[in-house]
Amino acid sequence: MIENLREQLVNVENIPSLPTIVQDILQVTEDPKSGVKDVQEVVERDQSCAVKLLKLSNSAYYGFSRQITTVKQAIVIIGLEGVKSAAMSLSMAGCFKEGARDQQQVLSDLWAHSMATATAAQMLAKKSKATSEAVAYCAGLTHDFGKVILAGHFGVRYLEMFRQAREEKVPITLLEQSEFGVDHETVANWIAEAWDLPDEIREIAKSHHSGFRVDQTNKGILLVGIADALAYAAKVGHGGNGRPPVLDGQFLKLIGLDSTVGNEVVVEIKKQADRFSALLQLAD
Repeated sequence: MIENLREQLVNVENIPSLPTIVQDILQVTEDPKSGVKDVQEVVERDQSCAVKLLKLSNSAYYGFSRQITTVKQAIVIIGLEGVKSAAMSLSMAGCFKEGARDQQQVLSDLWAHSMATATAAQMLAKKSKATSEAVAYCAGLTHDFGKVILAGHFGVRYLEMFRQAREEKVPITLLEQSEFGVDHETVANWIAEAWDLPDEIREIAKSHHSGFRVDQTNKGILLVGIADALAYAAKVGHGGNGRPPVLDGQFLKLIGLDSTVGNEVVVEIKKQADRFSALLQLAD
């Protein structure tokens, strides 16, 4: 049954293709010889993303006094890591707008939660050096993508599960396993494998809940698990988990950070909530 479900969900007609720019940015990030010019070329090759990036750069959210007309200017003003994360977000946002009308609120909440988790993960990576900022951001952005796929495939059945999990205050993974035999972590791993994402991101996708424990040695899993908990604490969007992870200070210590960092990240997530909405509005 599970293998049949996997075949259905990973069928090329049922899942969106991974935007090339995401893979290209991750490859550039992992190349120690790459620099600003390489990122600029990656973004400029994707004309749709480049146009959206310039629109975002000139939006009220950033409020720059002069018009930004080139990707190079955007990199100078927003910063290299900012442009990488914005480009990945802009290329992925459309996946959260492809559902039926009755799915839109859930997908919108999922988008905001995914963006909050990605932002938190990037901030934690910058401070802890547990992994690269780009990998942390991509892992945070895609960590709940299994939910997007399940919502698209099962429709109302899955939307009802969101409601049930929140009302009964139970982990959504338990409901998923009971109903489908798999949870969104497993589905996210299937998708990450189909997309040929780096092993590090695939490991995080399949273990950001089940692997979030104090004996975990994979710092990437710990980092995104912490980011997920902070996103719920910030109450920006919602990932549908009726019993969200509660962050214990010892988890931050495991990636070399102290508890004050968690508060800083929550404040920053709340500040950026408008940017998350702006990014989604720019999607196709």
